[in-house]
Order: sequence, then structure tokens, then C-alpha cells
Amino acid sequence: MSSGFRELFKKIYIKENQLLLILIIVLGLLVGVVAALFRASIHFISAKTYLRGGMWIFSPVIGGIIAGVIIRICKETKGGGVGYIKKMLSYYGGRIPLKVSFFRFIGSAVNVGSGFSLGPEGPSVKLGGGVGSFLARTFHLSSKNTRVLVSIGAGSGIAAAFYAPMAGVTYMLEEIIGNFSAKIVGASFIAAVLAAAVQQGMAGHILMFSIPQFKLLSPYELIYYAVLGLFVAPISVLFVKLTVLIKRVSRKISVPIEIKLGGVGLIISVTALFFPEAMGTGYETITKYMSARASLEIVASLLIVKLLLTSLSIGSDASGGMYAPAFFLGAFSGILIWKIFSLLFPVPMASPGAYAIVGMGAFFGGAFRVPLTAFLLILELTKMNSSILFPLMLATGVSYIFSLYLYPYSATEAIMVEEGSAIPKEAGGVLEETLVEDAMRVDYDAIPGDFTVREVNEILSLLPFSSYPVVTSDGEYIGMVIGSSIKRAFVKGEGERKVKDLVVDSLSHLHPEMPLSIAITRLADSPTDMLPVLSPLNHKKILGVLSMGDFMKKVMELSEKGK
Repeated sequence: MSSGFRELFKKIYIKENQLLLILIIVLGLLVGVVAALFRASIHFISAKTYLRGGMWIFSPVIGGIIAGVIIRICKETKGGGVGYIKKMLSYYGGRIPLKVSFFRFIGSAVNVGSGFSLGPEGPSVKLGGGVGSFLARTFHLSSKNTRVLVSIGAGSGIAAAFYAPMAGVTYMLEEIIGNFSAKIVGASFIAAVLAAAVQQGMAGHILMFSIPQFKLLSPYELIYYAVLGLFVAPISVLFVKLTVLIKRVSRKISVPIEIKLGGVGLIISVTALFFPEAMGTGYETITKYMSARASLEIVASLLIVKLLLTSLSIGSDASGGMYAPAFFLGAFSGILIWKIFSLLFPVPMASPGAYAIVGMGAFFGGAFRVPLTAFLLILELTKMNSSILFPLMLATGVSYIFSLYLYPYSATEAIMVEEGSAIPKEAGGVLEETLVEDAMRVDYDAIPGDFTVREVNEILSLLPFSSYPVVTSDGEYIGMVIGSSIKRAFVKGEGERKVKDLVVDSLSHLHPEMPLSIAITRLADSPTDMLPVLSPLNHKKILGVLSMGDFMKKVMELSEKGK
């Protein structure tokens, strides 16, 4: 945006909050356009590759190699994108580079479109958040409002992907933000509706799968749905654990990412020779098996194969989401339960499609720990069919509680824990609104890396802290040095050793726009009594430091203001 155009906005809109409301409307429209183009790209690639059959069934190999090259260019393209959005909101103030969104669009379209067992909805979250970040940077919004715009953009991405604005809002509150904030609910309604409407206007109302007739034949049938919830819960936990295990093993395989994803694509292609229905998002397969009278063995086999291929696709860091495959797993779990019950108890039951729909909600709630979003999502997809209310609530609730008992993490949380980027549970409250830049000190002592251990040891007793940042002669950050390490080296007779040889460069660091709720957790877990505050764009540039004393001083100030 030109400086003149920006100045015009400053004259028209006096307050940033007024500008924010305008940008939320723009955000909803843009997310709808981006989501529609993204889905159209996936459909185009699918139609030109594995859906053509024949030798095109090996398209995941080529798709994996291409996506791997894109990930090599921009590593933030890997994975589903939800964890990335949460990490950027908590640690980087919602600042998402435009190139990440650009390469995410291409990489995910190629990976999903070529036949990997992935979905477009997770990447839509990242693309929506990226649009929000772009608008916030363009109009120079504050860190607080940047996070608001990114969060609403992420929720709007889900709303557009599923044509489900209510689920998009609850998803933002349950998954992205982690708490219910009344301040932005109304604004997120606007953006979510606009995003879904634009998506529908550009692509038409494409049904991802057919909606079966649903009727609860007897109150006693609720027992079957409760059992379905109990059945789905351990499968959802198995899905999460298997994905994390594959991710752990994949990280130890030291081959280029494009070769790794090409190999995964080959496994998918060979498997598809026997189970072609397990490729891609699986929405067409769900529709087919809702009405088809397939054998129990085929349904169970497809459930197992899809579970393995999805865990392999996600665990290998392919660029795509988990939600479409989760629907597949939930639907086939429901169909499997229907078949078992129909064999054991030959009494009138709802259709297998009804159990498939309820199974989707139950699996979604169990795997991602967002029961309200799962409930509303299925309701919106089934056009608010009131007959589904009790079975859906029961199965989703049972699955959520039982899966929580079996395993403490959602799929997103488990992956973030495995990657070392988990968001502390303490995040929230007034410390969520106060940033590191509000408490850090910009006047601090730094030790030149070329100083010797002897030189530093002589002045160590005069310094107030037990650890300090070490910098080069040009002021670039090298790492932290701990006073006890200096003393130990001096006692060992290493007085002429350079201090830069003793730095610990693996310690945590902070960013200016990181909430204090995150900073205090990192401080508490650190062996040092202060942490460096680095530029999010250049980790060699140190902007200040934050000590526990600085944190407590800011907390006291906040307490005084609150009285």
C-alpha cells in the first residue's frame, strides 16, 4: 500500500478499532475467494492425475516430490497448518510472512490433489490466517488486533472449507484461541458468513458427500450410538499416536524431504492398486459406502488402510490437513458398527449413512478435542436435521470424554508437543494481553564473544545476573553464557579460552510480541535467570532481555492498575 493511500485511511478512520471492523469484512471476502481458488486447484489437479486411473495412480510419487521441493524452499509449508497458526499467534504475534501463504497454497494443492491421504481444510485455516496477517501488516495494526485478525481469518478458513459459518466461529474459539472471547464473536460471525458465502458463490454449493435420510427409530437405539462413541474414541487416539510415532521415525530418516515424500507417495500408489478408494480426501468413497451394501471385511479393511495412509501422510510432514481423512475414519467406523449391530441384533435400525454421519462427529470430537465444533459442523452439513441431535450429542460426548481419558492430547497438540512447539496451558488472562516488549529491558549488559574467560571472571562478581547474552564485535547475538560455566572454566585453567566457546545456543528465546503468559513459562523452564529477546525476522539481532525480576515488576504494575 502506498504511503498516500495509508495516510488517507488515517484521516478517514480515527481509531484503529474502527479500521479493524472494516478489515474484518474485507477479510471474510478475501478468505472466501482464496478458499474457493484453493479448492478449485485441488479439484483440477485431482481430475488430471489419480482420478483418471491407469498409470496415473502413481501420481502421488510425482506430487510428493514436487511438494517436497516446495517444502525445501519454504519449510513452513509442511504439515496441516493449524499448529503453525497457533504457534505464530502465541510466539510471533500473528506475523505470518506472505511467502508462507503463497507456497502453502501451491504445496498443499499439489499434495492433496495428487492423491495423498490428506484434506484441504487444515491448509484453509493457515491460508485464512495468512490473509488476516497480510491485512494487519498492510494497515499496521497493533499486535493485539493482529492476533484478532489472524484468529478470525483462521476460523473463516474452516467456515469456507466446510460451508459452515457457525462451526468456523466455534472452531476459532475452541481450537485457535482456546477460550471464549465475547469481544470478537460478533465480528467472527460476519467474517465466517462472508467467507462461506463467497466460497459458495464462486464454487457452488458442492456437497462433500451425500446426506442420508436420518430417523431415530427407537430411543433404545441411542445405546448403539453410545457404543459407537466408545468404539470411535480408541480409534481416534490410535490415529493420533500412530501419526506422532511416524513423525518421530520420519525425523530420524536423513534423506531429502522430496525423496521422503516421493517414497510415501510410492507407498500410497502401491496400496491404491488394491484399495484405490483410500486415496485423496475420500469424500466420494464416503458417499459410495453410505448406501452400498459392502461386506464387513471390505469396510474394516478400508478403515485400517485409510488410518495407516493418513498417519503416514501427516507423519511424513506432507503439506495437507487431517480433517477430511478424519471424516473418512469416522464415517467408516460408523458403518462398521452398523454392520456389526445389524448382524448381532436383527432389529430395525437407522441407515448405515446415519451411523456414518454420527461417526464423523464422534471421531472429529475425539481426535481434535473440539466437541462443540464437531457437533455444529455435522449439524450444518446435514442442514440442521433435528433427528440427528440426540445421537450426535451422545456419540460425540462419549467419544470426547473417553478419548480424553485414554490420551491427554488432541491431534494438533500431540504434533506440536512432538515438534517442541506446544503452547503452555497457562496462556490467557491479563498476561495474554501484555507483551514481552512491554516488560523487557533494552539497556542490558552483553559480553563480547572475543573476551577471555579470565577477563569475564574478573568482573563477574560486579554483574547483577548469573547469565548474559554473548554478542559478536558487530553486535550479533551468539547465545547465552552462564556465570557458573565461566567460573568452572577458570578453575580448570582455561583462562585464555574465548567466552564464545562456552555459549549455550540451544536455550529458549523470546520475541517482542510474545505474550507474557508464554514468556513466564519459558523463563521458569530455563536454567538461566534471563532470556534474550530476539527479532522474529532475524535471530541474530538481539533487541533486549527479560529477567524474572523484569517480569515481576510488570506484574506488580498490572496489579496496581487493576486495583
